[in-house]
Amino acid sequence: MVKKRRILQHLQKWLDRDEIVIISGPRRVGKTSLLMLIENELLSRGIKKENIFMLNLEDLDVLQELNRSPKELLKFILNKDERNYFLIDEIQYLEEPTNFLKFLFDFYKGEIKLFVTGSFLFEMKGHFRDSLVGRKIGFNLLPLTFAEFLEFREVELRGYLTKENIPDSVKNELLSLLNEYLIYGGLPEIVLTEDHEIKKSLLKEYVFTYLKKDIRYISGGNDILRHNDLLSILANQISGLLNIEEICNTLGMTRRKTENYLQNFILSSLIYVIPPYFTNIRTQVSKMKKVFLFDTGVRNQVIQNYNNPLNRNDAGALFENFILNELIFTVGQENIYYFRSKVGSEIDFIIKREEIIPVEVKYKKLAKIPDLRGLANFIKKNGNRKGFLVNLTFNREVVEKRTEITDVFRFLNILQNFE
Repeated sequence: MVKKRRILQHLQKWLDRDEIVIISGPRRVGKTSLLMLIENELLSRGIKKENIFMLNLEDLDVLQELNRSPKELLKFILNKDERNYFLIDEIQYLEEPTNFLKFLFDFYKGEIKLFVTGSFLFEMKGHFRDSLVGRKIGFNLLPLTFAEFLEFREVELRGYLTKENIPDSVKNELLSLLNEYLIYGGLPEIVLTEDHEIKKSLLKEYVFTYLKKDIRYISGGNDILRHNDLLSILANQISGLLNIEEICNTLGMTRRKTENYLQNFILSSLIYVIPPYFTNIRTQVSKMKKVFLFDTGVRNQVIQNYNNPLNRNDAGALFENFILNELIFTVGQENIYYFRSKVGSEIDFIIKREEIIPVEVKYKKLAKIPDLRGLANFIKKNGNRKGFLVNLTFNREVVEKRTEITDVFRFLNILQNFE
């Protein structure tokens, strides 16, 4: 049985519209399974099975056929008097995927509905051009959120994530599961694998494949070992400032080459870079960004550390990476910043939407109200309604500081209101 994904609720409103639905994301995050969920949703809406076609372009026969002409797709149709739905997996393997989609949309809109998946390669080297503007809606599929992790594991406690107050005994069990999530991450295949040694082997293969295939494709096959060295540096400094000069000196590479390699990792969705928050855009562009990986399990494989976060000196950075991933799923990476004042006061994340929301993150079991001056000063200066301090166990509303101290599970529940 295919496990449900939260992104499906955002996709549902586009099932009956004409736009091409494009689902992209890193490898092995569940894009094929999501197409199966879309198929099930179409069937539940009364669409006939014979009007739905699932095509995987890793099948060379299908690929060769569709490469000849977009019109070859029409041969699959059994009933031309009704709308037909095509769910095409791995669209990037087509020689001209953009032209393929554009032709079908322009000439068969209303008769054919297209759902396609594609890796970042679809957007590389001219495959994804502006000619699809107005013809498509895009969604980025990410690794499992913590709530999805609990669903995939069929944990009985998963219903507590929607509760305002969680019993301490339940919270402790959830913290244990969270630590497991921080160690092995949210790739579906890894989550569904019980044996920890097999998890590690799968993550090792994942990183190797990324470097051998994806990075080799982007870079033209150059300096895979240097890419690996750079990835190791980035993984070791998650949540830290991205100092290009320092990395250049460590690797003994030119700034231009280092920035090119860094861009390769960004394009492949392996890393995120978060800009600083400033009211002056020119200043914002000129300052250093913070770096994170898209999955904590992949990050731990790169640095070869699968120890429990309770026994690690990088637990705070790992927890911060986790919160970022949850924020990206909810509000989108383009709406997330960090803040650092001239005197060194820092706020981990700034959510910029209709209002500015500062979020501080601490991998601690707080027992009392900590120093909130940094958050309070930012809130006062920027006229914010409220800020958040996320920790493991403690909850308290500090009215005079306009700050809500919240445990991580309550914060995940609050995030639902941000979508």
